[in-house]
Amino acid sequence: MTVQILPQVRDKWRDNCLNLLIMELGKLLKISDFIRELRQQLNLSQEKFAAKLGVSLRTVNRWENGSTVPSQMALKLVEEMLQKMGESGKRLLNEYLLIAQREDS
Repeated sequence: MTVQILPQVRDKWRDNCLNLLIMELGKLLKISDFIRELRQQLNLSQEKFAAKLGVSLRTVNRWENGSTVPSQMALKLVEEMLQKMGESGKRLLNEYLLIAQREDS
């Protein structure tokens, strides 16, 4: 039996999950490391990564050096990048969540 989820419910659930992820990442590990690792996994320069996200090179640089954090909108685009990466994206996300859990205990 297949259960159909209304698009509004699915979108709200996804947004809630993303918000929880953002809070956990922000609290428990350096999101700067996560962003840098993602960019490197994609074999992109900061400039090319910035172009894919529609932000400036300076913005990506600030994310990676920890002086600012990505906006909710930018993090949604990062989430899409992770999904497009398939298994390697899932592995990267799981790796950072495991690090976060260890640092929490």
